[in-house]
Amino acid sequence: MQPGPTRSIEKTTLVGQGTAAESGAGASRLALTILYHPDLERVGERAIFEETGEGGSFAVSRVEPAFAAPGQAGGAPLLDEHLSRKPVHIVPVGKGGVRIEIGESTTSVTLRGKPVSGNVYLAMRRGVVIELGHRVVLLLHRLASLEGAPDASASSERHALVGESEGLRRVFWDIRSIADLDLPILLRGETGTGKELVAHAIHQASRRRDKPFVAVNLGAISPSLAIAELFGAERGAYTGSVGRRVGYFEQARGGTLFLDEIGEAPVELQVALLRVLATGELQTVGAAQSRKSDARIIAATDADLEGKVASGSFRAALLNRLAAYEICIPPLRERRDDLGRLFVHFLREELEEIGESARLALPEPGAKLWLPPNIMARLAEYDWPGNVRQLRNVVRQLVIGNRGRPWVEITPAIERALGKLSSVPSSPSDVGAPASMRESTPPGERFEADEAAPVGRMGRRRKPADVTETEFGEALRASRWDLASAAERLGIPRASMYLLIQRFPGFRAAGDLGMDEIVRCQEELGGDVRRMAERLEVSERGLARRLRELGLARP
Repeated sequence: MQPGPTRSIEKTTLVGQGTAAESGAGASRLALTILYHPDLERVGERAIFEETGEGGSFAVSRVEPAFAAPGQAGGAPLLDEHLSRKPVHIVPVGKGGVRIEIGESTTSVTLRGKPVSGNVYLAMRRGVVIELGHRVVLLLHRLASLEGAPDASASSERHALVGESEGLRRVFWDIRSIADLDLPILLRGETGTGKELVAHAIHQASRRRDKPFVAVNLGAISPSLAIAELFGAERGAYTGSVGRRVGYFEQARGGTLFLDEIGEAPVELQVALLRVLATGELQTVGAAQSRKSDARIIAATDADLEGKVASGSFRAALLNRLAAYEICIPPLRERRDDLGRLFVHFLREELEEIGESARLALPEPGAKLWLPPNIMARLAEYDWPGNVRQLRNVVRQLVIGNRGRPWVEITPAIERALGKLSSVPSSPSDVGAPASMRESTPPGERFEADEAAPVGRMGRRRKPADVTETEFGEALRASRWDLASAAERLGIPRASMYLLIQRFPGFRAAGDLGMDEIVRCQEELGGDVRRMAERLEVSERGLARRLRELGLARP
């Protein structure tokens, strides 16, 4: 690697070898993942940053580093003619921050829709989206080691799940671990994350793969007919019953019964399900005798079942039975390095549907791209509350809305589909690095397009760099560790609170807490979240969210 233009630095290298686990590293390392490239076959390739010591950097240009698909050795550089051979340097700084040095490179660098120059300091709480030469979009992010976890690429013939992120690899690990067992499984995840796809993947990987997979949305079944729908009913068992009804359990006999929206199950159905899970027997409505059930149950929910137990609307015993094994499916915002792969996957399907697959071909040298990279960069900054399902809808809207056009445009309908992108600036004063990536600038350096700071309680507009460690701690304590209130006291953006937590030793966010520490504190304080937050010195809301993430929330 070449050193930066004005400093003497320690050399580091990038290797195009899939994941940190494959490279033999035990801790997380920096990675660059291609979110968009004129050659769409290269989307999803990544390069791993081999950090060899303090003060190192790595270079990105037309000819370095080498990118490769996860699990593959070797690889190739970006090679786009619009990128300079003189590199842009990326330098790790502080705790989780990076500095991007443009130096002598003539490659245009765009962050959040705005061209930058000189040195830019960024935090990496959710990754940094970098657009190069108006041709390539990269995600700079941390990649954890998952020793032994199967690659999604190795499992693509068995599963319809698309992606190579560490979050998805954990899901594949779970699928491999539980598939051959007949234990009930509870899938947890936000709406649109692909819970039914995971359930089907478990079924396909199990010994039941040649038997039926039956999916039932309990939220769409009438409560009065729910038991008959699931367990079946004999002729004349209830008013209007003119024939024998075959229930979903019987339809799934020998296979898998997927119960989606399990949190919507009426109480009577919960009792019946509990009996099946406890005894392995079910009783058809109107039948004199029970019979053995031979369907594996996989349930799914995006609801807070523990909260429903506390309110009395869900039975604790049923939750315990269903959750013999839990799989948590990460939201799209936590697997941002999969965004490009998913986008291209859906793009290919939608273009094939309308007969315009030729759009995917590698463009001629110098030709304008059908899909402008800044669209991909913009999508990568979005948090996707509707997750993969929302992304698919946006891709469909984008393809059909631009049918026959020479290149893609963001139409008003796509804008509506996305909603208000919180990461897109509404005025020039808001332009800068993405809100979750900003970091205070060290003395003597400048922060490209620094954001306008809000007015604090003392009537001052401040930059994060002006906040001392002492007053930062005082503001947090005075605000009972509520980050929004502390930010208001200090007169800085709330997003900058996370950056100062990284900057100052002795402070942390709730997401940094380990399970052992939380469990110990929970036991000592009887689960009182307010007192726990005070002792752990984190925000109460953040701690409550962390408890839910770890499955430690108490009713």
